[in-house]
Amino acid sequence: MKALVKPSRVWGRIQAPQSKSLAIRYVLSSLMTNVELFDLVESEDVIDAMNAVAVFGVKREGARFLKPVELSLRSSSVFIRASATVLRMLIPIAAVVGGRLRIDVGETLRRRPIETLISVLSSRGIRFSSTAPPLVMEGRLRDSVIEIEGGESSQYVSGFMYAFALSGGGTILLKPPTPSKNYVYLTAQVLSEAGVNVKIYENRIDIDTPKDLKSISTKVPGDFLLASFYVAASLLTGGEIEVYGLPRSRQPYDPHIIVNAYRDMGAYTMYEDGVWRAKAAEEYKAISIDVDQDPDLAPSVAALASVAQGDTVMENARRLRIKESDRVETLVTVLRKFGVVSWFDGNNIHIVGGNLKSTNIACPDDHRVAMLAAVLATRVGGEVDKAECVNKSNPSFWADLLKINARVSLNHV
Repeated sequence: MKALVKPSRVWGRIQAPQSKSLAIRYVLSSLMTNVELFDLVESEDVIDAMNAVAVFGVKREGARFLKPVELSLRSSSVFIRASATVLRMLIPIAAVVGGRLRIDVGETLRRRPIETLISVLSSRGIRFSSTAPPLVMEGRLRDSVIEIEGGESSQYVSGFMYAFALSGGGTILLKPPTPSKNYVYLTAQVLSEAGVNVKIYENRIDIDTPKDLKSISTKVPGDFLLASFYVAASLLTGGEIEVYGLPRSRQPYDPHIIVNAYRDMGAYTMYEDGVWRAKAAEEYKAISIDVDQDPDLAPSVAALASVAQGDTVMENARRLRIKESDRVETLVTVLRKFGVVSWFDGNNIHIVGGNLKSTNIACPDDHRVAMLAAVLATRVGGEVDKAECVNKSNPSFWADLLKINARVSLNHV
């Protein structure tokens, strides 16, 4: 599918895309308690999570995901299309459940690293046929204490949090470098909603599961970073926008960092009671921002940095190399195609804002990079090939752009 985007003035009111990170965690919680999710958006990553829990006997009835009477492997194989979160959390879960499971994945997921996870579990008696999918894992984890380095991905840590919640309890010792604790706290939040006791210390996480857990019934709240592409399009095109349906309460981490980043760059932007309001400024200025703890910030910051005066520096960007694409390379490449000066110095991404030019790109199998290209195109025009790649996290992306007055036409080829 090709998306042709013409210069537009993006404005209006729109519901925030659902958080796929939260949706995945809620679906995985159905392994331990009944979960009801109203109006669930079935992005490709969420479908991966549903396929994963079905392997262990979770049944779906409409909006309800019913926990299995007995947690065990009901299938000998599972296919995970594209979600690294699901893959990395599934492996520790399968280890504590025990048995033999073949795991295969889509092409882009095969290059995402899982060696640290496999090394830790191999040392505890779990057998793996390979260090990368497709692989067969076999055995059962009986240890209640695991030491792991989470700097490569917080998803390893979240996987063991779920695994120990299912086994009754355990302790995760964190070797430095520490993981992106934003997502560790997100996992703790969802487990706590089910009644699991989670205590997070500097270098240790304790999990304790009471006998009786609480069922979960909720609507998945919106996601700030997915919503930021709508806001950025409005800020780039002289518009004004409200995005509603975002989380109403602050978490132990700060999910509003992108709101503050856009404000620091000169936009009028504020968040209150689940609504993000933003209005374009005459000009924007460069900032420096550390993206190590939340690499997904980078495409959202890059959108506004493309026109900001000065050199925007996204510090500690090395982990972007192991996202859906080599996101360092794909971000810099897409920005350059739109006429923006950008480079990587080995640790930081630099973006010198300027005058954008229209261009055509093909999605490099990375949903956020395609969304960035679409946002830039709302200012100067452009074309995005393989536009369906946004379905990984937000299947409504192109329809939502139309709702906020972007001039978009889709060609299904």
